Formats: sequence, C-alpha cells, structure tokens
Amino acid sequence: MNHLPNIEDVRLIATDFDGTLANSKGQVSERTRAALAVLAKANIEFVVITGRPPRYCNSIVDQTQIPTRLICANGALSYDPLKGTIEQFATINLLVAIDLIEETRRHSPDAAFSAEMGTEFVAEGKWLELAGRPLEENIRDIIPYLNHQVHKLLVNIPGQSPDSTINSLSEIWGPRINPTHAGLPFVELMPPGIDKAFGLQRLCNEKGIDSSSVIAFGDMPNDNAMLAWAGWGIAMANAHKETLLIANETTDSNIDDGVAVALEKLFS
Repeated sequence: MNHLPNIEDVRLIATDFDGTLANSKGQVSERTRAALAVLAKANIEFVVITGRPPRYCNSIVDQTQIPTRLICANGALSYDPLKGTIEQFATINLLVAIDLIEETRRHSPDAAFSAEMGTEFVAEGKWLELAGRPLEENIRDIIPYLNHQVHKLLVNIPGQSPDSTINSLSEIWGPRINPTHAGLPFVELMPPGIDKAFGLQRLCNEKGIDSSSVIAFGDMPNDNAMLAWAGWGIAMANAHKETLLIANETTDSNIDDGVAVALEKLFS
C-alpha cells in the first residue's frame, strides 16, 4: 500500500502511548480524545500497544476515555484494565536470561539490570539509580530473584545510549533475544519474535482483521515492527530516525496532536 487507505477500508487503529498519543506531560489532549471518539461511530476498533507494564496502564483508559483491552510490554502481555485480567503470551527461558545477564556483564561490567516477570518487577539498585527511580531495596544482583515468568530484561550501561548498547552487544546476545528501546536510557530485551507486531497480529487474528485494514502510530524503535506490519504506518514528527524511515507517512509531533491530525485527515 502506498497511500493512506480510505476510511471505509480501515477496521483498526493501533497506537503507541508515550511519545505518540500522549503529550510531553503524559496526557491525551481534548483534541485527540475527540478524534478517538469518532472511531466508535465509524465502527473502527482501537487499541493502545505500549511498552509499559500493566501496573502503569490504568491511566491510559482514563486518558483516552475508551474502555479497551491493552497490549503491554511490547506485545508480551494482554491487559484488560476493566476486568483487571492479564494474559502472558511469551517468556524468556530462565537459563537463557541468566546467561544473557552474565555475558553482558563480562562485556560491560558496569551494566545494571531489571526484569519484568508477569506482574512482578525486580531491579538492581544501580539500575534504579540510573533510571532516576526511588531506591526501595538495594539489590546488587537480580539473578537470584528471577523466575520462569521473565518476559523482559532491561539493561542500562552508564555512558552508553540505547542505540550504542544494542550495536555493541547484539553479536553477543544473538538470536536468543529481541533487543529494542523506547527512547529511555535502557535497552529492553524481549523474547525472540516478540514485539508490538506480534501483539497486534495476535489481536487482529482474533478479530478477523487483515493487516491491510490497520493503521498504526509510533515514535520509537520498539514501534518499528508494528508500523511495518500494519497496512499503513505513521510516525510522529518527533520519532527516532529509524522509525521515520520505516513509516509510510509522518504526522505532526505528539505535542502537536499528531495522531489527531492524521485521524482528522482520514475522516475528512
């Protein structure tokens, strides 16, 4: 597809939240909410696909004013905030997770880690400090705290950007992991084959929706697979350079209501 689809051909709108649907304060503007409200009238499905864990997602439904199931953790989980139910789709093999941490430390001794495990989160004290988060417990090594529900490892190497971390360590990690990032100081290590496209495709298969009937919005490398899978991928003006290259189109930035701008254009 080389053009924005006609409104009658669209069945689902998928969007990232932070840096895309939400502004710099993490809020969804009135203009964007108004544009989203039109989707239901047009019988178009709407889903937010985010890198956030479920515990940080309840505000998304309040912000969008659309009671919808969410795809969280870059496609690894489905979360229904109204029912409070979580479905986990994938995990990292526990022994592989341990090996990845140990091998990364041998390459970069200053590396700090945290892990998402279903509904649980564990972080080394150093990782929390680098992320600017409160230090509740000063864990030196997360390995003893890991379990078989690990679906995401997060690694932060002081002085390295996420892009440079991926470039320097991808050969060591190999196909055992799918590395990505959302513009934050750390790299997110996902199970092989798990990304936002996986979560979106799974949802569309469930609803009988073809990719050609999907429009997706995003701004960071963890959105790239989703934008490529959708029939029409739209990047924000504030997007990462790789994301801008993958998208079919660029809209205004998140602080300028770029999602609303594109939806208004679609419905015009």
